[in-house]
Amino acid sequence: MANVKLKHPYSVRFYLGNEIAPKGYAWIFPKTDDIAEVGIGVRGAVAKEYLDRFVKEHQDELGNAKVIDYRGAPVPIGGLISQAVQDNLILVGDAAGTVIPFTGAGIHSSLAAGLVAGEVAADSVNRGDQSASFLSAFYERYRNPWGERIAKSLKAMRLFERLSDDDLNSLAEALSANDVLDIANGLDVVKVAKKLMSHPRLALKVGMALLQISST
Repeated sequence: MANVKLKHPYSVRFYLGNEIAPKGYAWIFPKTDDIAEVGIGVRGAVAKEYLDRFVKEHQDELGNAKVIDYRGAPVPIGGLISQAVQDNLILVGDAAGTVIPFTGAGIHSSLAAGLVAGEVAADSVNRGDQSASFLSAFYERYRNPWGERIAKSLKAMRLFERLSDDDLNSLAEALSANDVLDIANGLDVVKVAKKLMSHPRLALKVGMALLQISST
């Protein structure tokens, strides 16, 4: 959107809440002083309807803005698929589910998958073996750390999508920005879980569940 009048022109902002973006989030990414990317990701709802409502609720910043580019696409956030390898084939990227589920981000994790797939493919050429059995080395090489991060992020997402807006507000007060990033990206989940274990409202509902995620 062009001709925006942002209150925070140097900050990337995310908006959470079941009324704002069910099982997802909305965002405003400043590009220049008067251009910003405004978007939304939802599950089980019509994204365009919630995006239109989001823009209307931010009339003071976006009311006179003009849409100069519009696009959207589904993002696979169900985790790494069970069969990303077949004879003569290794899938990476969206096709393989190499996306961080909680955030929907997939550039770094998919680049890493591409590098691993390239290494395994090169080994298979040198060995003259392009069977699924040989190419399955991809799974082990990608598992640490990216496969594990994707799996933990998926479990954390499943946990957090069941929380109420009141729970999310309590989490916002209890956690730092780095804590949120760690949970979303499947990193240092134990540290965040222990931090929440001292919170009277979130200990059982979130803290214990995160400890279970980190142990699997």
